[in-house]
Amino acid sequence: MARSKEIVHKTMAAIKGKDTGLEKAIRARLHEKGLFYLKNSSRITGHPDLFFPSARLAVFLDSEFWHGYNYEEAIAKVKTNRPFWEAKIQRNIARDKEVNETLAKQGYKVLRYWGKEILDDPDRVANEITASVLLRRKMMERTIGITEKTTLAYIESEGCYLLLYRNKKKNDENQGKWVGIGGHLEDGENYIQAMKREIYEETGLEVTSYRYYGSVDFLNMDHPGQRMYLFKVTGFSGQIKECNEGELAWIDKKKMLDLPMWEGDKLFLDLLDDPKPETFRLLIYYGEDGLLIDSIGPFVTKKV
Repeated sequence: MARSKEIVHKTMAAIKGKDTGLEKAIRARLHEKGLFYLKNSSRITGHPDLFFPSARLAVFLDSEFWHGYNYEEAIAKVKTNRPFWEAKIQRNIARDKEVNETLAKQGYKVLRYWGKEILDDPDRVANEITASVLLRRKMMERTIGITEKTTLAYIESEGCYLLLYRNKKKNDENQGKWVGIGGHLEDGENYIQAMKREIYEETGLEVTSYRYYGSVDFLNMDHPGQRMYLFKVTGFSGQIKECNEGELAWIDKKKMLDLPMWEGDKLFLDLLDDPKPETFRLLIYYGEDGLLIDSIGPFVTKKV
């Protein structure tokens, strides 16, 4: 028998959605660590339980039943009005996925924890959140005053990009990787001039049309940061020449991700196919071993 609207309303009203014991357990520990956050903020999609604006980090503390943990097993135990609860929990699962995807597109990192995780070890959860916040805040701070600046361009033709396999220079940080075409800005150059010069020097091609997409800051806590300006070139003239830094090759865009390349590059490649691009900013933090540790963004800065 279906429940009346009045019974359903009373049941749902009795469920505590904010300031639960789980939330209080984590918030108390974060307060002890001196972290500032917004609670259930309406400034961000999904109204996360904890939002750290300066770290672009959203944290959700999810109860198992309502958010679909071991869904098939849990729903099998429901004996009363199962269709109603199935529909509701499935909506919650779909909404959580949509929120995650939306926040990721907006350049936020999402952390989700199940209630059982928090009850079993609230200190671990609080420590993980704290570590992520502090690292990401440090990343943002490290972008201030970056002086080393470079360009990177992907030259497109017939569904392929012209890539450079770096295998000729000694002590090359890009050794053994496929990359776009680019290099450092020289004195007196702006990033557009540098992009065109680097392409001519490395490929022999002259740029006739291009689009600027945004900036990518590469960070390592033991070295100064580097800011890279990203372009896609769709018009060019001339003949490709041999490059003294590596082997040039036209690579099908659909096969690029199968090649050895920097993990951080994979974070922005799809954006180059946006028909209505918006300039973005992306921060990438690598460890000493060259492995990607964390990233912030890409997030939109303004319309092109």
